[in-house]
Amino acid sequence: ATSESGPKVQVKERLYIGNLHPTVDEHTLIQLFSRYGRLTKLDFLFHKSGPMKGKPRGYAFVEFADAEGAAKALGACHDKVVRGRKISVTFANQAPDYSTSSRSRPHDVKTTALSLIKTSNKPRGTESKIAALEAKLRQLEREKEVKAPEESTVGG
Repeated sequence: ATSESGPKVQVKERLYIGNLHPTVDEHTLIQLFSRYGRLTKLDFLFHKSGPMKGKPRGYAFVEFADAEGAAKALGACHDKVVRGRKISVTFANQAPDYSTSSRSRPHDVKTTALSLIKTSNKPRGTESKIAALEAKLRQLEREKEVKAPEESTVGG
């Protein structure tokens, strides 16, 4: 199958993990998959809007340092029961590159520091990921602080 960005390319170091139980978190996935090789990236996806905002989407991506670790994990974990659900593990397809043309970017994609890390094809260190997460947390805390004084003055 081809699209604007060309044929889909499987990434042999990156796995898609689907059908995750809502209680499965990043820590659970790290514990499960790190026994098969060194993990270099974990993309754990959440709903960005709507009634499910902030809740897990039920799937994630795990990236290994090498294809051998990913292949071992795929063989061992596909159809494995985790918290009562049979998880689906497959090789991930390369994400479309939206950075080349703003016209090809879907309208529902909200770009934040965190989503830039997730969509970037450039290798990033753990420190930069942590910095981006901390920046996002500070932004959320500022938004919360702005809302809190308004709520307290309305009731009084």
